[in-house]
Parts: sequence; C-alpha cells; structure tokens
Amino acid sequence: MARARRSIGGAAAVATCVAALAGCGGGGVDSGGLTAGERTDARDAVASLEGSNISRQLVNITETLQAVPSACRVHLVSREPNTFRVYIFWVPWLGSESYTWLDMTITKDASKGTFRLGTEKPVLPGGRLLNDGRSVDPYSIDTNLLSRYGPQQAKKNHEVLVAHAGDAFAKPGARCQLLTNGSLRLLPHA
Repeated sequence: MARARRSIGGAAAVATCVAALAGCGGGGVDSGGLTAGERTDARDAVASLEGSNISRQLVNITETLQAVPSACRVHLVSREPNTFRVYIFWVPWLGSESYTWLDMTITKDASKGTFRLGTEKPVLPGGRLLNDGRSVDPYSIDTNLLSRYGPQQAKKNHEVLVAHAGDAFAKPGARCQLLTNGSLRLLPHA
C-alpha cells in the first residue's frame, strides 16, 4: 500500500512538472514545425517591415493587381540568428496583368534582408481576336477576368505559384496575411 501511494505521489509530481512546462511554452513545436521562440522571432521579423518601403510596395502591388495575395508564407531557413524566407504571391485579376511575387529573406533587422520582386505573364492570355478568328491581336489588352478562363487557368495559376516558391511551403514555417496597411501578420497555427 505504501508503495502504491509513493507511485501515485510520484506520478502527480511528474504531471505537475509537465503541466508547468507546457504552460511556459517549453519544448514543443506547433503544427508548422516552429517552436514558440521561432514563432516570436518570425513575428518580430515581419513586424520589422512595418512602415518601410516594403510595406508601401505590398500595398501598391495589391492595388495595381486589384487582388489580395494568393499565398503568403513564412519559412525558417536558418538559426542563430533565426532567418526567415517570406514568400508572397499574387494572381492577377485581369488577363493582361502579370503574376507577381515578392521573395524576401529577413531577420529581426529588416535592413539586412534581401528582397526580390518577380513577374510573369499569364500563359493563357486573351484579347481581341483578329479577323481570321483564330489569333489574338498582340496590341489588344485582355480585359477578361483571369478567373473566367476556368480550370485550365486555375491549374496554371497553381503551377506558377509553386514554380517560384522553392521551399517556402516546407516546415518549419507558418502562413501569413497581408493587411490593408501593408503590414504582415503571422497567422496562428492550426
């Protein structure tokens, strides 16, 4: 009986320690593979862009394309210091506009980051047909919504997104969201 009480007492002590550590955020990783400290550093890194030219560019790109980003991802690429790759990708609204992506590598000090802006024309562009009815006038502007090109265009949108993403969607990482003021927000893990 005394042995059983000691086992129960020992189990209660272990459970109390585990609960205390869990409450402090000790040790575990979230569903995206980030530790609590890495998630905090990721938040600090994207917050370091606030009020910068990058924030203004994010707003300008979104307004020009008349579309919110289709993807926003933060991926941990190295530790000590924690360095993150932020990948933001826009699918254009109109068929005459380009896919656009911003690929950034940042730490808590955004001034030491690298920033690459890329564009690519949609592969299924439209426009005004020539008199032969089989070819598009290269000088016309496609005012069709890109989404009207259907499943084939949706598949192409995904292919272009993935082609330029590299390892942005790999773990450890997290989804992010572009706010209307140009700030980025790390989304909570699932």
